[in-house]
Amino acid sequence: MTTARVVLAVLIAALAVTGVVVAVRPAGTTAPEPYRGPSRDLRAHPFAWDSVWNLPLAASAQYAPFSTRARDIYLDIENISVDPSAPVRDLESDNGGPRVRVDPRLAADGSFNNCSTFLADTPDAETVVAGQPLELEPGGTPSWDYTYAPVSLRGDGRLGCHGGSNLSGIGGTIRVGEMPSPAPLRHALKINLNCTLSCSPEGNGFRWPAMKADGAFREAYRGDDPRVNLGTMFALPPDADLSWITEKDTLKIAEAFRDYGAYAVDSTGGPPTNALNAQAGAEEEIPNIDSPQMVRLFASLHIVTNSAPETPGGGALGTPRRVPCALPFPDGTGGAPPGC
Repeated sequence: MTTARVVLAVLIAALAVTGVVVAVRPAGTTAPEPYRGPSRDLRAHPFAWDSVWNLPLAASAQYAPFSTRARDIYLDIENISVDPSAPVRDLESDNGGPRVRVDPRLAADGSFNNCSTFLADTPDAETVVAGQPLELEPGGTPSWDYTYAPVSLRGDGRLGCHGGSNLSGIGGTIRVGEMPSPAPLRHALKINLNCTLSCSPEGNGFRWPAMKADGAFREAYRGDDPRVNLGTMFALPPDADLSWITEKDTLKIAEAFRDYGAYAVDSTGGPPTNALNAQAGAEEEIPNIDSPQMVRLFASLHIVTNSAPETPGGGALGTPRRVPCALPFPDGTGGAPPGC
């Protein structure tokens, strides 16, 4: 035995006597190679591959015609700040709140809703907190009245700040930069319905993945289709004709409706309106939000009648999907299994 090996053996024996566990890599082995394949950004495209926001529609999804009675479409703006390099601020809220990363350009006036999601100042920078309504001056201290439980960006992503459904204010959101990108939208979308016209009070006004309905749903929801609640999934059938769409933004949203679908997460008020959920700053990237073509697109949505916890997006996990499932994160975790 060489002198170096003798010294190593003596050291290991001494450490073992003191109760210290020593891991010795067998001779000739190497550390695992880091993942270098295609990936998705944890903060731009968060949550597990089987999150409702990331699963494409199943090939076995079943569709039923339905009219949302939309005459006007608008953007429901969500405030999102998840850059780990953004300044840290103390969040003022109903439960004290954690310190959060706040985009210094972000502003909100504290008006109704203002569903907002911030990256918590944690060591791993992978946890978000959400609340509403947000009040914030650019570069200032954020405050809101209602806080929701922290959520991991690697988790299922259901819980969030939509007051009607308690669904996420970041999962399913059209983020800044997605619409002008040549890549398709690779996630489900979120829509708001005029629940006075469309939503049924059946089942307490909500279904999975929603966790609740509006507080006054028994009086306010007057829709006559019991399948339409907060949480209902809508989509375009796979054979939907999109040839009539000439607007680039409307077509991109239509393709996402066809491949991923959309969940009803909140209600609208006033005249027969629907809404599409997008990040603050993305308004100019969706210029045709209230065009006749966009209104016609929303009016073309169908109910996905077999989307449920056991068959998310219309099929059990492991069954064929409309398009490939989510990629892993840069560290190689979080991706869908082969064949999804």
